[in-house]
Amino acid sequence: TVHVRLLSGSNDHHRAEAVFKALARALRAAVSLDEAAAGDVPSTKDVL
Repeated sequence: TVHVRLLSGSNDHHRAEAVFKALARALRAAVSLDEAAAGDVPSTKDVL
């Protein structure tokens, strides 16, 4: 489930575009490889 809160905008078309663009950017950041961590096993151990 994705919840979106739009803080501004009056044109529904532009609001929808903004939502999809933000979601696409978030997904790209979430699945992209971090070159600085190449070879490391992804983990949140000792981080949380």
